[in-house]
Amino acid sequence: MKAALLNEIGNPFQVTDVPEPGIGPNEVLIRTETCGICRTDLHIQDGLAYVPNLPHIPGHEPAGVIAQVGSEVDGFKAGDRVVPHLFVYGQDCLHTRCGQHAQAMDLKGIIGVTMPGGFAEYFAAPARNLLKLPDEVPFDAGGLTSCAVITAVHAFRKAGLKANDTAVVLGAGGIGLLIIQLLVWAGVKTVAVSRSESSLKQATAAGAHLVVSLSAGDAPDRVREFAGGGKDGSDCVFELVGLAETMKTAAALVSRGGRIVVIGEEAEFPAIDTILIAQNELQIIGSRNGGMQDAKDALDFMAKGVIKPFIAKRFPLAEINEAMQFARSGKVSGRIIIDVR
Repeated sequence: MKAALLNEIGNPFQVTDVPEPGIGPNEVLIRTETCGICRTDLHIQDGLAYVPNLPHIPGHEPAGVIAQVGSEVDGFKAGDRVVPHLFVYGQDCLHTRCGQHAQAMDLKGIIGVTMPGGFAEYFAAPARNLLKLPDEVPFDAGGLTSCAVITAVHAFRKAGLKANDTAVVLGAGGIGLLIIQLLVWAGVKTVAVSRSESSLKQATAAGAHLVVSLSAGDAPDRVREFAGGGKDGSDCVFELVGLAETMKTAAALVSRGGRIVVIGEEAEFPAIDTILIAQNELQIIGSRNGGMQDAKDALDFMAKGVIKPFIAKRFPLAEINEAMQFARSGKVSGRIIIDVR
């Protein structure tokens, strides 16, 4: 089969022939249709956060059709349209029993991150990690369930917002646009903040009630005015960039007693001091991927049209390096899709 291999950290991928993965009795072989590109893929290539054994086949937003099932698999058959939950765990623990599968203590690997993934014509997954893709959801959007959409749903839940609260989405890229759609659906007054004019246009299309350019320098004043009710900022800020500078901006946009939900990941130290956190009683909440229920609900949200991922551009598998370079350009609003088939 054809696959995109990362042979050395910091180097381009090599699209080459490799053997099809074998499967065990409780596993399933999936013929890949599409796979999204995420910032984590850039991190893997750069050797940040995750360093898999090399050579490695990345791709953690795949969708496909079951080609083969293991001898002990029930509930799935060849021809089923499926997407995976990424976090493969062994024994149950406190977190998995509570549905927090991304926090599994006995983690065996992450599909496409530390295990072979979807930048290949086939990938393997445990049957218990699979979800059936509704007919209403196309492969390209469905594959994003594994990372972008589940992350948006999980962060939205962790924020604990209610109708008429005010939320700021700081960084209106692929996940940010999904969070905007969820917030608007829930009746939350929603502000999108970004340096990118194209991202702000897409945020408006996603339903944001106010869009604010960081370049203008008046974001805190505009958010404060929009929040109203005597508040000195937003009830919640979703921080999707992960830079020290943007964490400082989030602290300037959030109200006293408010929440900053941190989704963006970069190897930086937040520029927010403990005096501000303590005296303004801020809540800083980390949010990663989600559990199987988050994934099921993500698929349901897409099937019902509550959220629709923005697709920025598509590339064939043979052009994976051009796709990765485009992802690095900083000009992307939405998700980049690799068409494997």
